Amino acid sequence: MRELLSQWKWLGQYIRRYWLLVAVYTGLGVSGSLLGLGTSLVSRTLIDAVTGYNASDIASAASLYVGVGVGQILINVVKQRISLKIRLKITNEIKADIFTQILSVEWESIASYRSGDILYRMNGDTGMISNSILSFIPNVISVFISFGGAFLIMMQNDPVMALIALAGAPITLLSSRYMARRMREYQEKNQNLASTKMTVDQEIFQNLQIIKAFDLIPYFTGRFHRVQQESMEMSLDQNRFQSGLTVVTSLVGQAVGYACYGFAIWRLWRGEISYGSMTMLVGMAGSLRGSFSSVTGLLPTAIRAGISAGRVMELVDKPKEDRKGEEEAKKLKEEGGLYLEMKDGTFWYENGTPIYEGASFYGAPGEIIGLVGPSGEGKTTTFRLFLGLYALRKGSLRIGRVGGKSMEVSPSTRCLFRYIPQGNLLFQGTIADNLKMMKPDAKEEELIQALQMACAWEFVEKLEEGLNTQVRELGQRFSEGQKQRISIARAILTDAPILLLDEATSALDMETEQRVIENIVKHDPNRLIIVAAHRPSVFAVCNRIYRVEGGRMKEDSGTGNM
Repeated sequence: MRELLSQWKWLGQYIRRYWLLVAVYTGLGVSGSLLGLGTSLVSRTLIDAVTGYNASDIASAASLYVGVGVGQILINVVKQRISLKIRLKITNEIKADIFTQILSVEWESIASYRSGDILYRMNGDTGMISNSILSFIPNVISVFISFGGAFLIMMQNDPVMALIALAGAPITLLSSRYMARRMREYQEKNQNLASTKMTVDQEIFQNLQIIKAFDLIPYFTGRFHRVQQESMEMSLDQNRFQSGLTVVTSLVGQAVGYACYGFAIWRLWRGEISYGSMTMLVGMAGSLRGSFSSVTGLLPTAIRAGISAGRVMELVDKPKEDRKGEEEAKKLKEEGGLYLEMKDGTFWYENGTPIYEGASFYGAPGEIIGLVGPSGEGKTTTFRLFLGLYALRKGSLRIGRVGGKSMEVSPSTRCLFRYIPQGNLLFQGTIADNLKMMKPDAKEEELIQALQMACAWEFVEKLEEGLNTQVRELGQRFSEGQKQRISIARAILTDAPILLLDEATSALDMETEQRVIENIVKHDPNRLIIVAAHRPSVFAVCNRIYRVEGGRMKEDSGTGNM
């Protein structure tokens, strides 16, 4: 229960933020409940008038009954329209807020999560949260108004029958407490299974080409069916539990309903109440029982919302990136010609895997520095340290002007780097869209110039739609070499003082590779270029080379020349 309260305390921030909209939504729900109670009272007068108990009121009772019915229709129409606007606004804004928070989390804290899991938390769990914020409080108020209204009317007209109607309350309370505990277990399993299913589906369709090429369709079809089977068994198990509990509570409710109906007939037979009163009391007894069941049914809803909140909290409550120094970093970028220096750098992963200890590195403006070493020894990790995705456990890593200002490398200094990873990932959209991600106001001439420097314009200009050619998901319409050149052009476009190339020219022939590097150097002679590669042809143009191997990083004696 303490965990549930903590989760709802977190949800409270959004309830407070949208209290006015929630209040309007609640008011619309309450109006429906009040009209429902009014319909029961008016129906008693109408039935009494029709049966001759109070014939003089037949016209007014009929008019009032019709008026209440029409009012319900009109209010429902207005309610649906306003409710949709409120729901869309709250849902979109909460999703946007949580999306921004997730993107701001430190990379090391979130790197262990599968993308499909994050995606489901972002959509499925956040959708549950927004729906709960919008509907839970209004439902609570509406249910209690229905329950309280029905109880007061029953107590005024027949207190004994009111107590009979609530005779099943103890059983309902006991069953709901047991159900709440089991429902929490089922909900947690369902949410985790849904995340797994999302991850499996995403992985399959993102790697469809490889699956086909390796003839792995039977394997992944079986994997898909296993997840489906597990989901089905979970749903059937949950349904079996809920069905058994429903049978018990329904039988109790039906017995109580028969008792209320029999008691009302007995009073009618004795002449103590009219036909209209009997109809109203029976209806109110049903409403009272139903409202009480709805009150106890709010707990599973609160639990589902709490579990979804907990899953989102797990992500958004992780440490956020510190970007307080961005303005200072932007000033350094305007000055250009920056150096990068690591002193006594020590780093290990959260799981304890060491990368290096006491590492030193220095790159001056205008230099080309090479990083060499066996795969998995830390070259890519070094780039992530440079980008502020990771932070050194010990030592310092600074960037600045020679003889001038400098600052510690962090997420704030990321704007001073442009990184071209091994995967050379392109995003959906056109070639122009991919380039303008880095510089939204870039003119067509600038895009063409960047492509020319990356030796990419030679194939882009031959495409039927040129810069407006669609890239498709993961850049599937282009070869690896073409994707690398577009990625390089995207990095060049921003004129960042430091360029990081992580096997970024591995798919190019040696002649094209040399032309690309020469073009980059000519465009900005003060730019520091750091290259991680395996081909000797790359290191032939390096001023100095650092070797990352065996938990160390030090300058290599086999230095290349320009």
